[in-house]
Amino acid sequence: MKRIVYLIICLCLSYSALCQIPNRIYHSNSDYGFEGILWGDSEPVPADSLDSELTRVYYDYTFNGKKEISGVWLLQVGSTTTRFLPERKYKADSIQRSSPKMVSLFSSYCEGGDLFHFFDSYYVSKNDCCFICRFALDDIMYEETLPAISWELQDSVANICGHLCKSATGTFRGRTYYVFYAEDIPVSAGPWKLSGLPGLILHADVDDGKFTFHARQLGPATGAPILWTKYPYMKVSRKQYEKMLDQMQQNFPVAYPTHLSRNSRISFTPNPSYAYPDMTWIERIETE
Repeated sequence: MKRIVYLIICLCLSYSALCQIPNRIYHSNSDYGFEGILWGDSEPVPADSLDSELTRVYYDYTFNGKKEISGVWLLQVGSTTTRFLPERKYKADSIQRSSPKMVSLFSSYCEGGDLFHFFDSYYVSKNDCCFICRFALDDIMYEETLPAISWELQDSVANICGHLCKSATGTFRGRTYYVFYAEDIPVSAGPWKLSGLPGLILHADVDDGKFTFHARQLGPATGAPILWTKYPYMKVSRKQYEKMLDQMQQNFPVAYPTHLSRNSRISFTPNPSYAYPDMTWIERIETE
């Protein structure tokens, strides 16, 4: 089962600014080869609180492949649920909830940064994972049960953010991960879908060195709610979601406009002179 590198290709990039903003007209630029008009709303989307934040970690994320991608991700750890998402997505949502008409500031958080790094949120509770994202203009959700990672404890140690961390290795869906975890933070959690050790994972990289998560800051824990935004999600399986991403990667000029055309809120006009980006270089973090 394949999964595209933290892709959501920012398929939403020009459109991610509209993330939660309808009752206005949104004019796109031609970043994706067409001019578009979207009708949207201006009221914040309601959200449920799943848990309260007990621990907060900011991670530097890097992908060192044919191209380099980097960003900052936030892990919110509650008593039963964790949420892992881009820091700028967290800030954008916070702004939109407090003042939905602050469009320019909201948009700057959504649109800044790299083009392949705006997938939304992973929620993990025990071995259950739920992923949600904005895919073009559709809100997508898939649920899965995560297989337990068989970790082998190692002898190396490291000091990360002032915490003495022990090391371990484990294999998860086609890649071997080398991690450091802090036993003095007795939380069996970590970035992305990684967990299962007797302490919070503060560093993880893979056997080929291409994917790295490294904690840059712990806290301050704010007691903030771990929120679930109540969109009318399109429920798919992980395999279906990966197929959508494959189609987008392999034939973006056809797949993306086709996907958008299903949405009654948008009209667009293709730009025949636009040179679509090559996305075949994108690698996968889950390879099975």
